[in-house]
Amino acid sequence: MRDPVFEELSARIAAVERVVDPARIQEVVEASFKQLPVAKRTRDLVDASPHLLTSMDPHMPPALAGLLLRLRDAGAGTVRPPGCVLCGQQRELRQVIDQGRMCNPCARRRTGRSGNCDRCHEERWLQSGPAGAAYCRGCWREMGRDARARIVDEVRRHRRVASEVIRTALASMPSARDRSTRLMLELAAYGQEWFADPATGSVLFGTFYDLMRAGGARLPERRCGGCGTTRTLTERVEGKVSCRRCYRVAHHRPCDGCGDVTNLERVLSDGRRLCQRCTNKLPDENAVCVSCGNHRLIAYRSPDGPLCSTCRSSSQLDTCTVCGQIAACLFHGSEKAVCKPCSDKASVDICTICGNERQCRWPGTARAACEQCSNPRQPCVSCGEVRLRHRRAEDGSGYLCWACVPPIIETCTSCGDDRLVNGRIEGRPFCPLCYPRQPESFRPCTSCGTVTRLIAKLCPRCRADQMIREMVPDELAATDARIAQLRERWFQGAPSKIVYAFERGTVACALITQVLADPVLRTHAFLDQAGSEYQTRSVRSVLIDHGLLPPRDELLARFELWLQGALAEIPDPGERRTVTQYARWRHLRALRRNTMPSRSGQLSWRRIEITGIIELLAWIRARGGSLASLAQADVDEWLTTGTRPFLHHFLTWAGRNGTTRRLTAPRPPSGTLNPQAMSDAERWQLFADVTSDASIDPHTKFAAGLMLMFGIRAAKIVQLRAEDVTVTDQAVIVRLGKAPLVLPAELAPAAAGAAGNRTAPRMFVESIEQEWVYPGARAGHHMAPDTLNARLRAVGIPPRLARTSALIALAQELPPVVLSRLTGLEISSAIAWSNAIGANSTSYAAAVIERTGMPSPLL
Repeated sequence: MRDPVFEELSARIAAVERVVDPARIQEVVEASFKQLPVAKRTRDLVDASPHLLTSMDPHMPPALAGLLLRLRDAGAGTVRPPGCVLCGQQRELRQVIDQGRMCNPCARRRTGRSGNCDRCHEERWLQSGPAGAAYCRGCWREMGRDARARIVDEVRRHRRVASEVIRTALASMPSARDRSTRLMLELAAYGQEWFADPATGSVLFGTFYDLMRAGGARLPERRCGGCGTTRTLTERVEGKVSCRRCYRVAHHRPCDGCGDVTNLERVLSDGRRLCQRCTNKLPDENAVCVSCGNHRLIAYRSPDGPLCSTCRSSSQLDTCTVCGQIAACLFHGSEKAVCKPCSDKASVDICTICGNERQCRWPGTARAACEQCSNPRQPCVSCGEVRLRHRRAEDGSGYLCWACVPPIIETCTSCGDDRLVNGRIEGRPFCPLCYPRQPESFRPCTSCGTVTRLIAKLCPRCRADQMIREMVPDELAATDARIAQLRERWFQGAPSKIVYAFERGTVACALITQVLADPVLRTHAFLDQAGSEYQTRSVRSVLIDHGLLPPRDELLARFELWLQGALAEIPDPGERRTVTQYARWRHLRALRRNTMPSRSGQLSWRRIEITGIIELLAWIRARGGSLASLAQADVDEWLTTGTRPFLHHFLTWAGRNGTTRRLTAPRPPSGTLNPQAMSDAERWQLFADVTSDASIDPHTKFAAGLMLMFGIRAAKIVQLRAEDVTVTDQAVIVRLGKAPLVLPAELAPAAAGAAGNRTAPRMFVESIEQEWVYPGARAGHHMAPDTLNARLRAVGIPPRLARTSALIALAQELPPVVLSRLTGLEISSAIAWSNAIGANSTSYAAAVIERTGMPSPLL
């Protein structure tokens, strides 16, 4: 599908031409115009002056004259091209004089001059040469006999180029006639200057220079005399060859529409010249896109019809012209097809304004500028702030910033509220909340082509992959197989999580790139000072999971850091040394000897004890005393000022070491058994409800069953390892104590499901398989007991009440030794439960009556 302008112009010509058929006329018309604006101007000119088709007017524009000349060659007899104003021949008329246009032979005869030849000094008709010289035809032909040999000598006089390369370049010159004589004269006159700065050379020299480089000559590449780029150089500005962009900048003119001094993109039939912004507002510049069906500004008129900028830049599979790979390419189906990685790589340069290496406009030139620096900032005519300009003021006085442009408020078609218009569908306005929900607002992803709601012109999947590549570039992934495996796992993550994390600008996203790029930073010490434990937890865990960081007991390490800072608050060196020795002997020794990861409950009371000791030392020092002078009366007075449950062990240890006198303090109160329980009917009903509910996670269901049936604490459940759960065709066996425990059939599926899915949330994705049945957020750690208790409460199970009820029932039926071996309960605790329940069943009955509200029996 071609643009209608060609059909309209062909119809105008076919109405006059009677010899050539309309189909042939349209073929000639379509082949005659490479630029659509020129075709539009020609159509408007024929509409306004149809007599030009037959008048042979030598003043007609060259576009129409060339079209009529091609129609004549195609056999046209009615329409007639203009003839030369001097000789009358119907040829291409490239030269203009006051009387009209003339052909090239007449132009040469008209501009030719007679005089003394600079070589033979005879008075003849002369042909102009370089440096103001002129030669007669005889001398010109005579110099041409040895021109190529002299060119070789001239080039080698200035540059070390092989003679064969020079001769090959001369033989490859694209000119239809031999230009060796002129090239020889140019090299003799300007060779030294042009080889030093190839941009100043003539077009003929530039062609010859490029052919020598292509043939293997070690010559610097020709660059634009304005911006220094190496792109196609077709123009000249101030005597130097230049790219099209610099030529356009040098020819800025005031727009007849808006008055801006900028590039003029279109000339109307009435002579007005318009910039790109004003051109985009013309009715014929907007049409229905053949790809998306939206009426938008047309960016490209393909053979199938007009395309908007979004559809034109949308990627489809093609062979990249840069890397040769078959991938989603921009400008697919054309000679400029390029995949996104190659396109992005080609645009990366060092910004000449801010100095950062980013994707830039005009990369590879002296004008390279990143997007942020390229956007012009100037004072807003409304608020006066220097901001990015958004739109020109209605009165033309200047530009308005985004904040000062009046918003468009209309009634939303979907919700009916008067809100800011975010988009329109078939002319109907939609607010920012409703527009993204409309299927009509979906657009094809510029990378994969998926039609969905886009984020920065990409679907969520492609946008997430782009963010991951920014965080872990291909070059970084190639340096370490572990990093490559980590990135591949991230590619499998949910796009919404990745995009949300990047948009929030989390510390983890910035930290992971820094740590992966520099192996020196892959230490726990660096992560400790890089942020809080919550901020660095995900980074630390993912590095440990993939072997990029050694594992450690995170809670113990944090306790050691806290202890170091807390002890530093003690001003007296002797007292600080004493408390440090106590902390190492009582706390750190026990924690480091523990084979299981530390739990927060194990550390909280230790922090309370150390804090209490430090407060005691500060209190006695404020009274003029010290740890050595501490008396029992001081301790008693200190204990009356608040609850101090953990002072006994420190005073006993200090008195035994001779640091203080023999002092005493109350021991911490020991826990007592709570006889409050639910009835067996309630317990079994809860068990049936949980095991039959398919919506409950197997981990939660498994923990609920262990707690309701066997009274297992959450702290014990989360310590289950993968080898503690054995799944066979006959039964599921769990090892909680020394003896294995066979689970009932109702609980077996939940146990098998929990043991088979040992993953935990990590950065963007689930972790790899862990050793724990209940893995935690920290690598190498199991789930926190409080987290499991919270999950049980969420499904209606009170952990303390459920555990107490199960232990009461088991203690009545099993001896303490059996109870301990099956459930892993400490033997002392099993004996205590057995004595409390078995020896005094009246307490249990009273607890059940109190729990269920049953009336007490009358005796």
